[in-house]
Amino acid sequence: MGKSNFAVFILCLVIFIVFAAGGSFALYKNVSKTEGFVKTEAVVVDYKEKTDYDVDRGYETMYCEIVEYTVDGQTYRASNSVWTNVPEDIGKKIDIAYDPDMPSNCVFVKSSYIFPMICFAIAAVTFAVLIAHVVTCIKLKNRH
Repeated sequence: MGKSNFAVFILCLVIFIVFAAGGSFALYKNVSKTEGFVKTEAVVVDYKEKTDYDVDRGYETMYCEIVEYTVDGQTYRASNSVWTNVPEDIGKKIDIAYDPDMPSNCVFVKSSYIFPMICFAIAAVTFAVLIAHVVTCIKLKNRH
């Protein structure tokens, strides 16, 4: 394996390790943050909107849903911290998890897994590139 091939191998390995570890840490943090929380359905009642500027797409409107959920007869309202460019439909039911000791403290279940999923996807692609690179190097070495 030449120096440039070795450099590519090390670079892919480092990227894989960083994103796999980052995804694992984020997933662990999310799971431990909601440990003891109770999952329930909330209903989208409204959404916030803001305008952001993106160099590639220009100005675009971003949305985050506002939901209501009921615990022991009391209704709570919460807004998601994750903004998207497609608003959720009013009336749509989504999963949340709330702290039984403080029901106003809730987590949007789907949103809490976005970052770990992105990290794992990047790690998987990098791992595939790493394997393809190693296989190519082995085949080239066997030809000579």
